[in-house]
Amino acid sequence: MPISLNTPFPARPFLSCSPDELMIVDQSDMGAMLKGGDLTPWATFVVGPQNILESAPLRASVTSNSLVSVECSDCTVEIDFDQETARRTIDGRTFAYMADLTEANDGGGWIAIS
Repeated sequence: MPISLNTPFPARPFLSCSPDELMIVDQSDMGAMLKGGDLTPWATFVVGPQNILESAPLRASVTSNSLVSVECSDCTVEIDFDQETARRTIDGRTFAYMADLTEANDGGGWIAIS
C-alpha cells in the first residue's frame, strides 16, 4: 500500500495510533466527517514486517514542522516528511529505512547506521 505525498504535511495534523497502524489526518478535513462525509487520512502507516512500523505504535507526536516521533512497543521511529526518510532507535542503535516514505508499507527494510 503506497503512501502518496502529493500534498504538504498538514499544518494541523491529528495523529491516531492503533495496534495495527498510525494514521495522520489533516484536522482541517475533520469538518467533513462531522457533516456525514468520509474522512480520508493524509497518510497511514501499517504495522508489518520490514515496514517503517514493525511493531504497534503506542504514542505519536509532531516534534517539529514535519517530523513525527512514534513510540512503538519495541523502538522509537522518527519520520521526517521534509527529507522523506525514517530512522528508528532500538537499544541505543540507530537504523535507517532503506526505501522512501512512499514505500513505507511495502517492506523496504532497515539498515544499521550506528
